[in-house]
Formats: sequence, C-alpha cells, structure tokens
Amino acid sequence: MAINQPFAASDPNSKAQQFNFFIGEWDIQQKILQRDGNWLELPAHTSVAPTLDGCALIEHWEGKTLLFWEGMEQVESRKGLSIRAYNPDAAQWSIYWMDTQNPFFRPTASGNFINGRGEFWSEEQTSGGKFTGRITFSDITPDSIHWDFALSDAEGGWQTLWIMELQRHA
Repeated sequence: MAINQPFAASDPNSKAQQFNFFIGEWDIQQKILQRDGNWLELPAHTSVAPTLDGCALIEHWEGKTLLFWEGMEQVESRKGLSIRAYNPDAAQWSIYWMDTQNPFFRPTASGNFINGRGEFWSEEQTSGGKFTGRITFSDITPDSIHWDFALSDAEGGWQTLWIMELQRHA
C-alpha cells in the first residue's frame, strides 16, 4: 500500500474491522490486584464508537480504580479516553490511552488479533521501574468481553494486575 493511500475500512474483511465487536455501551466489573495480593472489585462503564469513517474507534471509559503500580493509595474516580486504529502499512493495531490521572497519551500499546484473541504490548513506567505491559482481549462474544492487563515479571512471565469483565449494556 502506498503512503497516504486510504484503505477500505468499511470492507468487512478488512483488519480495520477486527475491533468492531467493541462498539457500543458496556458495563464493567473490574478486579484490580492490590498490594496485599487480594483483588478489589469495582464497577466501571465504557462507550465505544467508530470515528473517521470507520478508520478508528474512540472509547470513553469511566470508573473507580486503585492501581498500586501507579502509586495510588486510595480508590479514585477516573475518566479515560482511548483511540484504536489499524495501521495497514505496519499490519498492526495501535491503542492510545489517556485519563484524568495521566492527562497525556501513555505509551502506545501495539499488536494484533490471532484466532479471536487480541494481544497488545507497551513499555510501561511504573513506581517499581520499567516493564513490558500486555493488554489482552479474549473470550469475545456479542455480549461479553474479557480484558486484562499484565506486566512482565523478573522471571519472564506475566503478572496479571487488572481484569475487566465487560457485559453489553442492556
């Protein structure tokens, strides 16, 4: 594909359609790992819509969080904005995220869907240092999605820190 040549985002076979399952309103039950090893459960909500003639998706997320790896000490309300776009030249998705606690775009998470599972990697700076982050979308049905965020650990494995079970809003 030539640089600056538009691609057919409206083509149902286009990889630019892979995130379309996410379009709509979602109620979320979050499980957030705490410093003591217990899971904190908090509700959230997100709304996802196509933009730029279907070439990207924009998400408006709202909920409460307590993310110890970001140095948080208490539950706080948070609003977030993400943009997801498929780059046909790079043959991958990019996820851009910002929120009220971090009002700037965080490191981009990039990746792809394989066999209905999306995995997206980023370099994360936390209160404990630099890590590789992984966002996963799995168990995708028309009315539910499993989302999780993990950081690499010292042994080369993954520590899941945040899980969201999304149910389509009635």
